[in-house]
Amino acid sequence: MHWYNNLVIKTSQSPWLFINTFIFAFGSLAFVFMNINTSFEAIVGAQIFDLQNNLTVDQIFTQLANYDDSARALYHAFLFIDFYFPFFAGLVMAAAGAFAWRHLLPKYYEIICSRNLFIVFLIPTLFDWGENIFALTVVNAWPNELGWAADGLILCKQGKLASIICFQAVVFLSLILALVKWLGIRTGLINNTDQ
Repeated sequence: MHWYNNLVIKTSQSPWLFINTFIFAFGSLAFVFMNINTSFEAIVGAQIFDLQNNLTVDQIFTQLANYDDSARALYHAFLFIDFYFPFFAGLVMAAAGAFAWRHLLPKYYEIICSRNLFIVFLIPTLFDWGENIFALTVVNAWPNELGWAADGLILCKQGKLASIICFQAVVFLSLILALVKWLGIRTGLINNTDQ
C-alpha cells in the first residue's frame, strides 16, 4: 500500500491538501447530522446505528421495527457517505500524525515512511466499512433477524471505536509533544538535534 503512504505524506506536507481533506471529511459528517440523521431520528426514534456507540443486538432489532421506506432510503444515503468518510477522516488523522512525527522524531518518521507503516491508520476505516456492510445486511434482511450480521455490526463498531480512540490519543499526544519541542527550540530551551 505504497500509494496510501505517499498520500499521507503528501497530505501532511501540504496545508492546502490537509485543510481540503479535513473539510471534505468533516463537512460530509456535518451534512449527515444536519440533513440525514435528524430526519432519520424523527422516523425511527433513534439515531442511525453507526452513531449509537452503546448499541446492542437487541436494540438493533427493536429499532428495525420502526424502519419504513423513508428510513431505509435515509440509511442508504447515510451509508453512501459513510463509505468515503472513514477513509478521509483516517487520512486526516494519519497526516496529522505524520506531521507531528516528522518534526518530533525525524529518524523514526523516516523509518515509518520507508516501511509504509501509515497503512495502520486504515484499521479504523476497515472496521467502519465492516460495520457498514453488516448494517446494510441487517437492514436489507429485515424482517428476517440475522443475528450473525447484528453480532458482526457490534463487533466492528467496538473495533472501530477502540482503534479510533487509540490512534487519536497517540496523534494528539504527538502533536502536543511536537509543539512543546518547537516552542523549546524557538525559546532556546531545547537544542535542535534530530532524535
